[in-house]
Amino acid sequence: MNALEMNTKYQAVVKKVYQAFFSPSQYEVKSIDREIIERGNNYRIPFDGGELAVTTWGDSGPTVLLMHGWGGARAQMTGFVAPLLSAGYRVVAYDQPAHGESDGKMTNLIEIAPTMSSVMKHEGEFDVVIAHSFGTLITSYALVNLNFLPPSKLVYFGAFNRLLDSLPRFQVLANLPDEVMDGLSAAIDENFGKNVLDAIVNETLVPQINIPALMFHDTADNVTPVGDSRAIARVWESAQFVETDGLGHRGALQSKEIHEQVLKFLKS
Repeated sequence: MNALEMNTKYQAVVKKVYQAFFSPSQYEVKSIDREIIERGNNYRIPFDGGELAVTTWGDSGPTVLLMHGWGGARAQMTGFVAPLLSAGYRVVAYDQPAHGESDGKMTNLIEIAPTMSSVMKHEGEFDVVIAHSFGTLITSYALVNLNFLPPSKLVYFGAFNRLLDSLPRFQVLANLPDEVMDGLSAAIDENFGKNVLDAIVNETLVPQINIPALMFHDTADNVTPVGDSRAIARVWESAQFVETDGLGHRGALQSKEIHEQVLKFLKS
């Protein structure tokens, strides 16, 4: 194989890896989550890449937006619906681009963040945003950089700190050599602008967000390390931080005890 053929093969591998990096895995919807979604009001709204799937529950009261994480879906956030409705809130959840029942195969934070305002245009102001993992970084970015109308309170679960920390984690999961990762980094800089994505860090965003916040992160989280939330909490003066033990990355979303702590915070 000559140098040109090797380079062509290398470029093809990098392109495939790039597509994989920006293609979220599909969340497996449980039957109980499906039932809760079917009990809501379901509709679709346009965004640049097609349509978003949106569900609302409740007719009145302050409105809560549920923001899932990368590779998640609105279905995984449905554990909050009954407790919030009982406490007098309306609830809105949607599948982000390329997630769940929304359109798209590939996506990124820059595309997802503006969709928060798209949903708000249909549903009115959000009094609370409850976000999980990558959804916390999207929320912080939208609040600081896109003038997303601030809610009165924020609740973050398993917060993701530095956007491109996902690169080394992806490398380990996909077992990729350094030279392919170098090509991926170069392709990211070429498509988004040099260091544009690298500069998206929750830790630098939250000091600009003067909203009462409650953060949870599990010490046994094997997807997003608890150190991410610890770093964010250290610089976020308006945030309370609670470390849990044994709930993993998604367990807190279904925990009755955690739901009670969230409602106590929202009502305070």
